[in-house]
Amino acid sequence: MLVILFAIVSAAPTSLEKRKISSCYKKNARLTQYWIPKEGEKDMLNNGQKVTLTGKKNKSLKTSSGKTIAKVAEVTYDKFQMEGTGLLKNGKMVNLGESSSVFMQVDRKESPYGLGSNGNALQPWVSVAANDIKRGTKLYIKEFDGLKLPDGKVHNGCVRVDDEGWSFDGCQIDFFVLQYSAYVSLKKKLPDNIHATEKNCKILNYVTKSVENWAVL
Repeated sequence: MLVILFAIVSAAPTSLEKRKISSCYKKNARLTQYWIPKEGEKDMLNNGQKVTLTGKKNKSLKTSSGKTIAKVAEVTYDKFQMEGTGLLKNGKMVNLGESSSVFMQVDRKESPYGLGSNGNALQPWVSVAANDIKRGTKLYIKEFDGLKLPDGKVHNGCVRVDDEGWSFDGCQIDFFVLQYSAYVSLKKKLPDNIHATEKNCKILNYVTKSVENWAVL
């Protein structure tokens, strides 16, 4: 059964900072993936429906002050709203603000690949979302070690908790894969359940020039 769950910027309860990693992660943690929807590209809704983020630009992405950041197609607006973030063709990135109808422009110099739940920068194929693990915790995921990523680089299994997810509970890892196309590729390679352990492992950079070009950087 195909299940897609997405991470979204949210306020983090202080109690999460004190929790240690649950033993369930060592046995059978659930794995999902999330990405940044990009204007003009193929994507997928939560119900599995395939869509293309194009069409008549009749919806405005507005700031809290009412300023229009950009106009986009309705399907693009809905997807950005659903994910809480989105990338425009011109390189502007938006995040949801204080409500589901208010957007803010992301500083791409500080956070080129989007924001985590604490306003921190996300890192493709490194950042994960988890609701019951302290932010900043590094994890070793056995199933990721040796995994060939869509950009050709090979993962070493080391990830970092940089985000939280609104649509799931505990004992789950939501892997930030940046692109919908990367999700499609990795869905064929990765299992639905993984084994994760807390470890002071080495974080690698998996971003290539082609990834930067996709991200309009």
